[in-house]
Parts: sequence; C-alpha cells; structure tokens
Amino acid sequence: MITIYFTDNRLTFAPEQYTPSADEHVLSESEVTSANLDNLFDFCNKIVVPTNDYRGAAERFATRFVYIEAAGGVVENNNGEILLIFRRGRWDLPKGHIDTGEEALQAAIREIEEETGVTGLNFATKLGNTLHAYNVYGKWELKNTHWFAFSTEHSATTPQTEEDITLVQWTDKHKLTECMTNSYPTIREIVYKYEHRS
Repeated sequence: MITIYFTDNRLTFAPEQYTPSADEHVLSESEVTSANLDNLFDFCNKIVVPTNDYRGAAERFATRFVYIEAAGGVVENNNGEILLIFRRGRWDLPKGHIDTGEEALQAAIREIEEETGVTGLNFATKLGNTLHAYNVYGKWELKNTHWFAFSTEHSATTPQTEEDITLVQWTDKHKLTECMTNSYPTIREIVYKYEHRS
C-alpha cells in the first residue's frame, strides 16, 4: 500500500483485494484523480483507493503535485531520550529539503544539526519514507521524506527560530507518548517504526 498524508487526513492506494475498515471511504482512481484537492476530505478523513495497479495509480495521482525530496531523523541520546522539536503548535521531528547534489543521509544530518544544534550524529539505520501533501500559496506540493535513525553523545540544543522552531527537547519514552498526541500522523508513523525496529 502507498499512503499520502494531507496533514491529519490520509489517502491510501491499496491492492484490489484490500478490505476497507469501517472508518475508510472507498473511491475509485478516476474519482480521486478528478477530485478538487481542496475538497477531497470533506466527508471522510480516511480515503482508500483499491486497484489492481495501486503503485501506478499513486504515481499518476502524484503528477498533480510539485515533487519535493526531504530528509530527517530520529535521534536518541545516551539517556535513551528522543529529540523532538516544537514548531507551529505541534511536536515534530527535525527534517528539511534535500539540496541539489546532496544525498538523503547527508541532508538529514545537516537539517538535524541546523534545526536543533545537536551534533555528533552516528547513523544507525534507515527507517523508511513518508509522503505528505500540502498547499503552499495555492500550489500543491508532495513531499517525500527519507527518515533515518541516529544516536549521539551530544545533548546541547539550539532551536532554529527562523524556521519557526520554538523549542528543542530531549524526551523520555513516557513523555514521548504524550507528545505524539499533539503531532502529525507521519511523525507518529516514524516514531512507531523506530520503537519497533529490529
């Protein structure tokens, strides 16, 4: 399955044999393709498109957007705490656009250092990707974010206020659960993957 998040809403392209849950609204590929993106979730915040070519359907749908590549990460310190940022009223993970000619892993390290001031990042593993669509001044963008896990012995933080980051916080596992109630589905997904990695 391929899921695209629209802030708190979710559009999933699934195999034809997929059985939707009670809270999912089923649409055909043509209905989704022709829908006005601003009104796509007027009646339900979870839409699923079952099709025998769900990858192709997702790719065709993605042509409606300006495509953006980004990278970020989950950072854990020696105390087992996770690095979070507070931006625009929600808890988030540090991330940002990949520069031209830059590898995703390099971009993740750079963005984490810039947004949080935390250095000495040691790469642990790749956590996966998320797709997030949003409207910027009337232009729809689709952000493909590459996520990585890191460890560090450095705990000093400095929030990048010019990126609207008001707080950088090391968060223990108990507090992390609470913070995730005021976060984004994409962030909760990556934190879950991090906590259940093998």
